[in-house]
Amino acid sequence: MYLNHGKMAAYKTFNGIVIAVCGVLSFFNLLFVIFISLSSHFDHGLAETLLCLITSGLMSIKIGIIIWRAFMIHRLSKCRIYNSIIEEDHDGIIAYSSISKMTGRPEANVIRDIMWLVRERYLINVTVGRTAVRVDLLSDEREFVQVVCPTCGAHNTIRRNGGGRCNHCGTFMRLKEN
Repeated sequence: MYLNHGKMAAYKTFNGIVIAVCGVLSFFNLLFVIFISLSSHFDHGLAETLLCLITSGLMSIKIGIIIWRAFMIHRLSKCRIYNSIIEEDHDGIIAYSSISKMTGRPEANVIRDIMWLVRERYLINVTVGRTAVRVDLLSDEREFVQVVCPTCGAHNTIRRNGGGRCNHCGTFMRLKEN
């Protein structure tokens, strides 16, 4: 509900292409460097040495890009965790300290992650504040509804087309209306 699924899918596709292209080019660069260093046909003059250094430098840049992209995948994996926490909220305001306790991450990291995810529009309908994340109920689709827990029968308030935990037994409930 708060996760921008289109943007997440586009990012994963783009990320996969970048990593695949960098990996293939790095492999061919490595083969070229090995071929030149083992070849007895070359004089190993200045031109070949410079070519080897340039190729090695390009390979290092590509490996750096792969590592950076892997870091971004790791950062975006937290987006789903934050989305599920926000989805289960009942009153529309979640303190960073609560999110920190739920995720086991330092509060400063939680704030940084959520601010980045909101700024980059991976999390939508969410506003970040100094002390808490506020869920914006921007349309009728986001209103709260009463549901009965299928496990214990307790009455609970959850967001339409969202989910939440039962206040009595802790069962996760998801309500999807068409």
